[in-house]
Amino acid sequence: MSDILSQEEVDALLSAVSAGDLGGRAEPAAARSDAAAPVAATVADSERSVQIYDFRRPDRVSKDQMRTLQNLHEGYARLFSTTMTSYLRTLVEIELVSVDQLTYSEFIMSISNPSCIYVFQMEPLEGNAIFEINPSLVFYMIDRLFGGQGKTSEQNRELTTIEESVMVKITERALSDLKDVWEHIGIFNPKIVNYETNPQFVQVAPPGETVILISLEVRMANGSGLISLCFPFMVLESIIGKLSGESWMTAQRVSTRETEKVVKKEIESRSIAVSAEVGTVTISVRDLLQMKKGDVLCLDRRADSKLGIKLNGQLKMEGKPGLVGRKKAIQVTSFINKEEMTYEQ
Repeated sequence: MSDILSQEEVDALLSAVSAGDLGGRAEPAAARSDAAAPVAATVADSERSVQIYDFRRPDRVSKDQMRTLQNLHEGYARLFSTTMTSYLRTLVEIELVSVDQLTYSEFIMSISNPSCIYVFQMEPLEGNAIFEINPSLVFYMIDRLFGGQGKTSEQNRELTTIEESVMVKITERALSDLKDVWEHIGIFNPKIVNYETNPQFVQVAPPGETVILISLEVRMANGSGLISLCFPFMVLESIIGKLSGESWMTAQRVSTRETEKVVKKEIESRSIAVSAEVGTVTISVRDLLQMKKGDVLCLDRRADSKLGIKLNGQLKMEGKPGLVGRKKAIQVTSFINKEEMTYEQ
C-alpha cells in the first residue's frame, strides 16, 4: 500500500475531521493507514485541550487567591452572624454563598433599584468598595430594631432619614467585623464615604473593570436576604500577592500589633483569684464538735516551709509568709510548675 495519500483521500480525511466523525464514518483504506493515524491522534488531543477563554473578561485573580478570599469571608460570615444575633436579639444565620469574578457593569445590573448601597474606603488601600444590602433584608432589620417581630415591606421604597441612621449603625458594625477578619492580610480602616439608593449613580470603577463579588445569605426567623461586598480589582491590586494560600496561612500564625494590643487590653481588664495555702489537717467530726476557743491544730507543714500560691485554683508560684504593716502577706519567691514543688505536701 502506498504511503502517499491521493487528493481524494486527503479531502475525505479532512471532511471526517470537520464533521467530528473519525470513529464512525467509513473511510478509504488509505485513510486508515499508519500515515493517517498520527494526524487523527493529534486532532483528538488538541480537541480535548481546548478551553473557552473570553478576552473581554480576563481572570485577573487566580484560583488560589479566590480560595483565600473564600476562606477569609467564611470566617467573616461567622463573625458577622454573632454580631447581628446580639444586635437584633434574634437568631441570625449568615452563610457565604459565592465568591465571583465579574465586570463592574454586570454587578451594577444585578442590583435592584432602589437599594441600600454604601460606598466605603479601606484605608490605606486606594479606591472605594461597595457594601450592598438587599431591600427585603433592610426592612426586616428596621422593623426588628423598632420593636416589631421582623416584617418586610410590601413595596420597595427608599429609606427615611431615621431608617438611614439605623442602617448606618448596622453597616458600621459590619465593616468593623470586616476589619477584624482582614487583619490576617493587613491593618485596614473601613470607613463609609457615601450612601446611594440608585445603583446607576454609584461609580467606583469603570464598567469593564474586574471586580470580586462576595455574596452572603442572611437567614432569620421571618425573612432572609442577600448582602453583597464588591471589591474592584484596583482596590485589591496592591495586596493581591498576600492573598495566596501560603501567604495567608503564614499571616495567620503571626499576631499583628493591633491584635496584640486588643489581647493585652482584654487580659488587663480581667480579675483573678490569688490564694495561698498555709497547711492542712484532718480531724474527726467528734473532735470538730468538741473544739473551743484556744484549741490548737497542728498543720502538716512546718512554719518556715515554702507556701504554694494558686491562681484561680491552679498552682503557679511559691513564696513565704510575712507581714506588711498590720496585714498578713505572702512574698512570691519563684514561679514554678506543680511537678517542681520543693516543699512537703
